[in-house]
Amino acid sequence: MMTDSIQRFIASRGYPRFELRAALIDMDGTLYDSMPRHAEAWRRMMLTVGVDLPVEEYFLHEGRTGAATIRLLMERYAGRVPDDDEIKELYRLKTEFFASMPEVSVMPGAADMLRQLQQSGVKRVLVTGSGQSSLINRLDSDFPGAFAPDMRITALHTRRGKPAPD
Repeated sequence: MMTDSIQRFIASRGYPRFELRAALIDMDGTLYDSMPRHAEAWRRMMLTVGVDLPVEEYFLHEGRTGAATIRLLMERYAGRVPDDDEIKELYRLKTEFFASMPEVSVMPGAADMLRQLQQSGVKRVLVTGSGQSSLINRLDSDFPGAFAPDMRITALHTRRGKPAPD
């Protein structure tokens, strides 16, 4: 399962061997082709507070938690700091907009990659800044056996999103 690029890396560092034990796998843009819909859902959410930004703006904030994204967008473009209740309400709206769109597709090659890792005995850990339940709830049906329940780190498990290490 070792690719040429991994073999070159090992050789360039002089490592005697390489043993892949675990793989940290993101969700949006890795397992699901969801980023265009996330961006559109963010755009629609910001329209509810009177801010109209190009959809491309939202790609710049990929990986942040929903609360961090809302805080940043509201401060930068609405000129105010939202309180916790407003953040919850805006995230609820964003989630509704996302869920109302057509279902996102699985990224080409994602299921095959996970199957190969599983067959090779590599521990698979989902690490996503997302809390999007409509996708998280699909993991078991789209990727059966790929992620044990205790091997899923989502926005619901951390206070700070990317790029913070937690």
